[in-house]
Amino acid sequence: MKESVIEDYSIGEYRGLIADNYRVPVYLNELGRIADLIKGPEAEVIASGRNLNVRVKVDGRELVVKSFGRQFLLKDMVDSFLGSKARRTWDAASLLYRKNVGTPFPVAYLERWEGLRLVESYYISEFQQYQTSFGDELINLYHEEPECGKFMDLFETVATAITKMHRAGVQHNDLGNQNILLYRSGKSSWEKVQFIDLNRARLRTKLSSRQRARDISRLNLPSELLRVFKDMYYAGAIPPDSFHKWESFYRKRYAFHCATRNVRHPIRWIGRRATGNRQQAAEEGGSTYPDHQDMWVWDERSGQPINTLSSKDRNALYSKAQFWRIAVATLSALPGVRREYKALLEKCWSSPVSMKDRIGVSIEPGGDKVEVELAVLNKLSRIPVLIRFYHHKGREQWDLAAGVVTSLAGKERKVSVALVQDRKSAKDPELWGDFVRYVLDKTSGQVEYYELGHAINRVKWGVWDIREYLRMLDVAVKIQEENPDVSFIGPAVIDFEYPFLLAVLRAVPKALRFSALSHHLYVDRRGAPENRQGPYSALEKFALARAIARCADCCDDRFIVSEVNWPLKGAGVYSPVCSPYESPQPRETDPCVSEDDYADYMLRYILLAVCSGMVDRVYWWRLVARGYGLLDDSDPDMWRERAGFAILEHFLRMLGNATFTGRDSQLEAENPGVCVFDFETGSGSNVSIVYTTLDKKEFEIPFDFKSVTDAFGVKIKVKDDKLELTGRPVYIYE
Repeated sequence: MKESVIEDYSIGEYRGLIADNYRVPVYLNELGRIADLIKGPEAEVIASGRNLNVRVKVDGRELVVKSFGRQFLLKDMVDSFLGSKARRTWDAASLLYRKNVGTPFPVAYLERWEGLRLVESYYISEFQQYQTSFGDELINLYHEEPECGKFMDLFETVATAITKMHRAGVQHNDLGNQNILLYRSGKSSWEKVQFIDLNRARLRTKLSSRQRARDISRLNLPSELLRVFKDMYYAGAIPPDSFHKWESFYRKRYAFHCATRNVRHPIRWIGRRATGNRQQAAEEGGSTYPDHQDMWVWDERSGQPINTLSSKDRNALYSKAQFWRIAVATLSALPGVRREYKALLEKCWSSPVSMKDRIGVSIEPGGDKVEVELAVLNKLSRIPVLIRFYHHKGREQWDLAAGVVTSLAGKERKVSVALVQDRKSAKDPELWGDFVRYVLDKTSGQVEYYELGHAINRVKWGVWDIREYLRMLDVAVKIQEENPDVSFIGPAVIDFEYPFLLAVLRAVPKALRFSALSHHLYVDRRGAPENRQGPYSALEKFALARAIARCADCCDDRFIVSEVNWPLKGAGVYSPVCSPYESPQPRETDPCVSEDDYADYMLRYILLAVCSGMVDRVYWWRLVARGYGLLDDSDPDMWRERAGFAILEHFLRMLGNATFTGRDSQLEAENPGVCVFDFETGSGSNVSIVYTTLDKKEFEIPFDFKSVTDAFGVKIKVKDDKLELTGRPVYIYE
C-alpha cells in the first residue's frame, strides 16, 4: 500500500480520518465500534442495497453512516493505490466544505483492511434534517404543482449550486437527481443545496467542458427542460458546442448503461423485480416521474403550457398512424376544398360587410383585478368577449370566470367561452366531461358559443393524438343531447396546419355539429399579415379555412379566428416565444415585433379578415398581458395602454357599426403597395382606411375629402392632396 494512502488516525482495527471536533472520547468510542453501532436498536436504515445508509445518534447528535459493500479483489487492489470510495467521498466532501459548497459536514471515514482486502469501509457525515432531493421536488411539481415559474426557480437554485461545485474543482461523476439535496423554503423557493454520494467524485484543478458535461448528463430531465437547465448552468453565457457534444455523448452512453444493467447484473435485477419497488411507488400515488407524454407544465407568465420535450423527442412519440390519417383526409378533401377556395377568392371584397360584432377580444379575469379589467373593456364599446375556462386551474377559476360571464351577459354583450384542456383531462374523458358540465351549469343561457378544446395540434396543450380529442368530442355529444340549445365551435387547431384540421373534421362524431369552424390563426415569423408563407398570405389562409368549413359535413359555413396576436419585443419570458427561459442563444427567426408594428399589424389583420368576407369574427388574444396584450400589466398597480389599444378603440368608435363597401381596385392598381378600404358609416358619410405594405409611399388623394386623421384620430395636415403613407393605417373622411 502506498504511503500516500496510509491514514493518520487509528481506532482499534479501523484507520481513517476524523474531523477535529469529533476527536473526543465520546465520539471516538462509538466510532471504534461502528459495525455494531449501525446495527443497534436505535439505528435507522435510510437506504439499502449494495451500500447501506444508516442514521445513528451519538451523544445527542445525529450522524449518517454509509457502509460500502464488499468488492472484488481486483477492485480492492486498485483502491489500495487510488483510494477507496470512502476516502474519495471524504476528500471531495472536505474540499466542498472548505470552499463553502453545500454538502453534509464530513465527520470521518474509517476502513478495516486485511492485507489487500478491504473488509469494512465507512463514510460518516452529519445528518441533515428536513431535506428533500432535486428528484423528489421534480416529481412533486410534475404531479401536484405543474407551474413553470416553480420549475424555473428550482432549476436556477440547483444549476447555480452545480456551477459552484465545478468551480471548486469537484467533478461529481454520479450527479443524479437523488444525489442533490435541498430545502424548500417557500412556495417557489429552495435553498441550501447539498451534494451527496461523492464516492465517484474526482478533484480537478479546473474542469473542462467534457468533464462538466459528464456531470450534467446524469440529470434526469426531459430534453427541452434540460436545454433550459444547461443555459442556467452557464449563467447567461452561451454554452460551448463542445459541452453540448459531450453532454449528448455521455447521456447516450449512460442510457445504454442503464438499458443493459439487467444483463450485466442479473442477480440485482431479480432482486428488484422481487421487491417491485416501482410498482409499489406508483400504487402509493404519484411518487415516480410521469411518462414524457404526461409531463404537462403551465406557464402563467406567457399564458400557455411549455414544451418539456424538444421537437425531435416529440416527433418520436407521435402516433405513426396519425400521419396516415392526416394524409388520407387531406387527399380526400383536396378536390372539394380547392374548388371552394378558388370560388371564395374570387368573391373577396365583392359584398358589403357589416362590422357590427365582427371584432372581439379575449379577457383573462383573475385575482383582485377583475373590476379593473372590466372597466378597461368598457372602453371598447360592446364588442364580443371570449373567456377561457382552464381545467387545470380548478373551480376557483371556473367560478370566477362564470361570474364575469354572468356580469357581461347581463349587459347585453355577446359572450363566448373557451374550454381549455390539460393533459389530465385530455387523457380522461370523465374528467373532461365533469369540467364541461360544471361550466355549462354555471353559464348556460348566457353564452353564444362554447369552444371545445384548445390548440389540439400542439402536444404541449395535452392532446397527443387525434383519438384523444375525439374522445373529448364523444363527451360533448352526450352533453349536447342533454343541452340542445348549446352551440359548440371548434376544433380550435392552431397555426397554418390545415391537413391536421382536415383529419380532425373528417373524424368528428356524426351526432356533433360545430356552429362555426374556430381556429387560432397566427402569421408570426412572417411579420405583416400581407407577407406570404409560400403562396399564402393571411388572406389566402382565411379563404382556405373558410373553404374547409364549407366542405366539412360537421360544421356550419362560418369561420371564427378565436386567437391571434403578435408577441412583443422586450417582454422576455412573458412573451410566448421566449418562454420559459430567455436563452442567450441568438434567434434566427424572431417573430417578436415592436408595440407600434403590433398595433399596425392588428388593424390590418382585422381589415383583411373581416372585410374580405372570409372571417365572421376575430377575437384578439388578449386584452391585458405583459408579453402580447393590448394593455401592459408589468406594473400591477398601473396598467399601460399600448398603441394597439388606442388604435382599436378609435376604430371601434368610428367604424364599429359601419359597413365595409369595397376596395378600389383601380386606385390600388395605380398605386402599387397601397391598400384602400371603403366604409359607409351609419350617418351616411364615407370613410376610407388607407395604408401601404411598403416602407413608405407617397399617395395623392384622388377624391374630395374633408379631413384626414391618423390611426389614433389625430388630424393630419395634407398639402396638395398628398400623403406620405406607411404601414400604419390612416382615415380619410369624404
